[in-house]
Amino acid sequence: MITNHFNNPVDSTLSATKRMQHIRRHFQDTQNQHEFYIANAFNTVNLDQSFTSFQRLDQLFTAFKKQVGTLDIQHNAEASQLNSLMLLASHLGQFLAERTASTEQWFSREELNQNLPQSDVSLPKSYLYDFALVLSHKIVFPLLVIHQYFKQDDIALSLSQHVEIELLNHTIISGESRLKIAEEMHALQKMYQNQYPLPNGSPYLKLVEISQLDYSLKSLERLDDLMREMRQNYIISAEKFLTEESNYYFILYLSGYLGRVIAQHAGTSLRWLNPAQASQLIGQEIQAQLPTARIAHIHNRIFFTTGHICDFLFAPMIQTSSTQYAQQIIHEILNIRNPMYLAQPSTEIAYKNSPYHDALYQAGELIAYVFQFIHGVMPRTNPDDNMTPTSFPPGHTFIKHMDGPDQGLKQLEQNPQNYPFNVLAYEMYACLPHIRTDAFAIHIRQYGSHAMNLQLVIPYFSVFDYRGFSIIQPYLNACDAITDSAMPNILSAMQALFDAIEGFEAPLPTERKVWAKHYQPQLHPYPQGFAQN
Repeated sequence: MITNHFNNPVDSTLSATKRMQHIRRHFQDTQNQHEFYIANAFNTVNLDQSFTSFQRLDQLFTAFKKQVGTLDIQHNAEASQLNSLMLLASHLGQFLAERTASTEQWFSREELNQNLPQSDVSLPKSYLYDFALVLSHKIVFPLLVIHQYFKQDDIALSLSQHVEIELLNHTIISGESRLKIAEEMHALQKMYQNQYPLPNGSPYLKLVEISQLDYSLKSLERLDDLMREMRQNYIISAEKFLTEESNYYFILYLSGYLGRVIAQHAGTSLRWLNPAQASQLIGQEIQAQLPTARIAHIHNRIFFTTGHICDFLFAPMIQTSSTQYAQQIIHEILNIRNPMYLAQPSTEIAYKNSPYHDALYQAGELIAYVFQFIHGVMPRTNPDDNMTPTSFPPGHTFIKHMDGPDQGLKQLEQNPQNYPFNVLAYEMYACLPHIRTDAFAIHIRQYGSHAMNLQLVIPYFSVFDYRGFSIIQPYLNACDAITDSAMPNILSAMQALFDAIEGFEAPLPTERKVWAKHYQPQLHPYPQGFAQN
């Protein structure tokens, strides 16, 4: 006997939220899986609430349509088909709620009218609208979404792309209110580069596509061609143009593109600020207006890239090309910034004899330790948690600095215990040209004849990121001239750092080998031109 969980009298006494959560628990009991259509395929997919589970569902739907064809699941279909539809919709709803920091709340039609009377519009009578997921910024109908991937054979976007669009749109819409300005600007880049539709419209996707904006310096000429096209054919006046919210976001996209190209080819950091944040940073009030809506903070200096875009689009005459604007800034930064290098395993055979080997090995052990601290024993449950800065001098004692990283940095600078070397780790953000992520900063100091003052940064996507926990390739820079001159020798000994991480994790059970499982530099490569090596 197969229970139809859409029409089960017992289930109907529960709230919509409890019903949708119950279907997931019901499937997890293997004794109930005969009630679900293609249950074995779902077990292969592994509905583990990861973004990759939706990419695996993409493969499932592709294989299903090749082997079975399309399937239009009607309200009176087999109970097992309806149960599977409900299960996948529940999986989708749970993921969207978690990744938008919303409480998982489902409403039936009746509950929707009772709790959100302003949403009392004439919903279609289809059963696919019987359960609504209420997010912090919108209402979605996951049954309808999943149904179309069974029914339609020619959907332009895969299910995982649909999910990513929902999350990126949430990042954009909520960026200002949550003060996640950098995340908003990077999300806009991803939306336009992937040709994803924005919720308020994306009227210039085709222009972006044909302009081949690939973040090269040469592409700035094509960026200017795009903006000339807009001046001539789309903009009557700035006032009229800006009555459409989608045009405001397109200006932010263009500003974000210009800022990324500059930071990428200057090989340096990029933060995005709103006027209030920039005013606080420089101690001088910046008036909030369109040219200052988003301000690029590149290598500790602020640049009004949005102002340049507005001048190009709206000024009576174009004064400065984007190439000229960018190259001047890049030239200035290259003259003052320390080069960035990527940390990668060395091909040098004699690296163990390097005078830098032991300090780098010590840093590797500290890296392995801090990742155990945040993810190895138990993944974090609070995105606001912060690890106490930790140093690791020669020996086997990890020292916590309860007053913050400054005290640890002072000890590294003064070295009162006369250690031959010392290393310090603390949490920060990695503000890169293409992404902003959580990160560990590792300060490596060696004293004596082969002195070394090195900062190594390890970006990672936290467990709260929709892409899942993932460690990105470390990058490093010298903090003084002596270290900079020794950088070729330091890089040739970098294998010591990776040896130490592997050695630290070797005796641990498989589930706690955080670096071995989650270090995936190939998934998130650095943009061309960012690093020196």
